[in-house]
Amino acid sequence: MNSNGKDFILTDYAQKLIQFKARQIGRRPGFGESDQDDLQQELWLMVCERAGAFDPSKASLNTFIDRIVNNSVADLVRSRERLKRGVCGPVVTLDGDGTDKSWSKPLGSGISPAHLYRRIGIAPRADTEVREIVEAVRTVLKSLPSDLREICERLIEGTVHSVAGEMNVSRRAVRNACRAIQAILEKAGIENA
Repeated sequence: MNSNGKDFILTDYAQKLIQFKARQIGRRPGFGESDQDDLQQELWLMVCERAGAFDPSKASLNTFIDRIVNNSVADLVRSRERLKRGVCGPVVTLDGDGTDKSWSKPLGSGISPAHLYRRIGIAPRADTEVREIVEAVRTVLKSLPSDLREICERLIEGTVHSVAGEMNVSRRAVRNACRAIQAILEKAGIENA
């Protein structure tokens, strides 16, 4: 076996594996049977490019070929899926990525409140209605027993899990307190505020 040249890697095993994998990929969405010849050529190219890295003390030749072919197949499939999704250019978030100086304002600023409300399925509330709800909630919160008020205040900034940990109580106890608070709010006429 001459490991200096690349002919040693052109085995029957490599040929059969590459043909099998090309047929297998050709049946995946985004590929076609007409792609099989191109896929075989790409896989052979990958195997030949990496032939110099073969070390018989680490693995057998067939194992080495198998790893190269399987990794190359995964790369080809990921690449095709990436192209299929259309992610060919730089990704820009609604907040802007900060690198493109041609944007005078973030993309998110182009979304109007009306579009946002339509997307999330709620109607906007008038400012006076919001102020009335806030005042009603404040009044109810002041009238809560101290233990429920403390849980409510902590939940404003935290989660059920974090509040349970901070107060050294179970999450069930926090959820039960939430149900009790919700019942008090509903009794006061504040539902889904």
